[in-house]
Amino acid sequence: MKRRRLTRLAKMALYVAEPLNGEESLPTVFASQHGEVGQTVGMLDGLLAGEAVSPTRFSQSVHNFASGSYGIHFSNTQPSTSIAAGSDTLLMALIEGQSQLSADRDVLVVYVDEPVPDRFLTASEPQQPAMALSLRLSLSASMRLQAEVTDDPADHPRLTSVPWQVLRLLSGADGGAVMQQERLRYRWSLLR
Repeated sequence: MKRRRLTRLAKMALYVAEPLNGEESLPTVFASQHGEVGQTVGMLDGLLAGEAVSPTRFSQSVHNFASGSYGIHFSNTQPSTSIAAGSDTLLMALIEGQSQLSADRDVLVVYVDEPVPDRFLTASEPQQPAMALSLRLSLSASMRLQAEVTDDPADHPRLTSVPWQVLRLLSGADGGAVMQQERLRYRWSLLR
């Protein structure tokens, strides 16, 4: 019953979060640049057509739907934050997760996004495929993801979203990547 009520985005979030969940409940940071945009646009289109808004559909359109669904599905009562910060969303989620770390407590960061309806895209913003990424942050981790402000030219200016480039790094790409974000350019690297 619970699974039937989940949106595609929430299912993606729970799918990538579950393997990193572990035995103990963790504080979580859920992040999405566009959130439940498909639900929201569908609801607004319905309103324009004179349809009433379903309370269920409305509850599924809010930005923290995945976070709440995670808490219910895994009986997790730990603190949870939802982040949306434009193209800086993943970076801000990682900063938020890092701020919650302690020696005896890991933090789970989950980033999800799905394609934006074409009518909302600009010429400089190509369509990105759906993506879901989860990271378990720990002070005892053997790898460290680092982002530093730089003046170097971007490797892939706006062609690939930052989360996809970070996923490429985490998947074993050598070196680092310079990525243009909302306001600044960052050099992302994976330190082992």
